Amino acid sequence: MSATAPKVVSIILFLTVVLLVVWFVSDGYIRSEQSNLPMIKSFSNEKETDKTVYRFNSEQVSQDLNVVELLIQQRNNASKKANLLQQKIGQMQCENLAKLPSEHTSRTGGWCLQESKEDSGKHVTDNVLAEGLAELFKGTRVASFGDGPGRYKQLIEDSGKHVTYDAYDGAPYCEETSKGRVKFLDLTLPQYGLPMYDWVISLEVAEHIPGEYESVYIDNIHRHARVGVVLSWAVPGQGGYAHINNRPFDYVVSIMKEKGLYHNPEKSDYLKTTAQVDWLKRNINVYMRRNSTKSDFVEKLFI
Repeated sequence: MSATAPKVVSIILFLTVVLLVVWFVSDGYIRSEQSNLPMIKSFSNEKETDKTVYRFNSEQVSQDLNVVELLIQQRNNASKKANLLQQKIGQMQCENLAKLPSEHTSRTGGWCLQESKEDSGKHVTDNVLAEGLAELFKGTRVASFGDGPGRYKQLIEDSGKHVTYDAYDGAPYCEETSKGRVKFLDLTLPQYGLPMYDWVISLEVAEHIPGEYESVYIDNIHRHARVGVVLSWAVPGQGGYAHINNRPFDYVVSIMKEKGLYHNPEKSDYLKTTAQVDWLKRNINVYMRRNSTKSDFVEKLFI
């Protein structure tokens, strides 16, 4: 069950999203567009004939939107249940690994109990970089996808820069080891029902995600970022605990661009200059949208 559950849930959630989009495009959206047309005409070989005028039916559109809202709610509930299930599966996997001399991570890359503790020796926090991040994020709402024990959350919230910061991590015991600062979120599952954020930050997380789930991870990041993403991704040849998916910088730039997020050299250089930890100084980069305006309803469809 543990090996196939994420894939099955991903398929179900994907089909739900497709259904939402098809419904939205083929029904409610078309009705609203037709309301702006005073007359639709049809042309034949014989003569021009006037067709029936389409009139705006506010009651029908309201019903359609209610159906879409219900589908969104069901999708979000399914996503939350899948996430809770994956947390339990990850904990069982960690329990089975506890007595083995191997790297202790779940099959989706989450660190196990001892490894996810802040004093385990596996986590490195760059305090000076945290100051630079707080300045970049000043006055915005931020999600950290892979915040470990939650130290960056604490440092940035205490910076006085008025940053609202929600921390998530895929370690099955993160809520326990972070003393509640971090919420469990498996980034190898399509995640829905979260808030929309201005920024998403994900530091040295991607290299721990199995390659088969990489596209899901990237999709989760880009869907929840209205303005931009701060991302560091270990490069090939870089060592580290449980690194299984290192990628070159050009590759990362390309896949982020496909999602509408473009590398910002100026902001990237600012964070690289601020960073004190070698691999963060080398790998941290900023990707920003060129058009961050979306309606609340359209955002709701995709988050």
